[in-house]
Amino acid sequence: MEAKDIIERIHRQWLIAKEQRRQRCEASHMSVVAEKLAACNLFKGTEDIAGIARLFTSPQGVEFCLAANFPNLATFRLFKRFNPEQYSFYIDAGNITLKNPKTAVLIGKTTATIKCDTCENHTVITMHGASATVLASGWAVVRTEAGVSTNIIRRTSDNAIIL
Repeated sequence: MEAKDIIERIHRQWLIAKEQRRQRCEASHMSVVAEKLAACNLFKGTEDIAGIARLFTSPQGVEFCLAANFPNLATFRLFKRFNPEQYSFYIDAGNITLKNPKTAVLIGKTTATIKCDTCENHTVITMHGASATVLASGWAVVRTEAGVSTNIIRRTSDNAIIL
């Protein structure tokens, strides 16, 4: 399956997930959120893999994907052959160690030790069973986002902050 075909497939899945999330928000009397979901057209289905990675790691993308548990693990695995690590996505990567990543998205069978010690913002996202140990020191600021069935251990020293 070519990247274009995978992107079209994930776009169709996104349209369904977006509508399901909109309906849940409406049923929960969250009409403003439901209206924003209905109007959202950030993902067009014409993006390339780098564009999808940017969308996913945007604040709106992270919020939606974690809330909707989207995309599923099988869909993420379709991207394995396109070297997702170049976009900071680690899918079924086993045991890894990362040093000062700007962003790290850990998915599936991935267990990471992430060391952050630079005076900048770092983002760690876990999904579909992935786990991370985040070791922040110095003046590092690390934002963590955990999906269902994931685990993030947070350890700070010096003036570091993990959110």
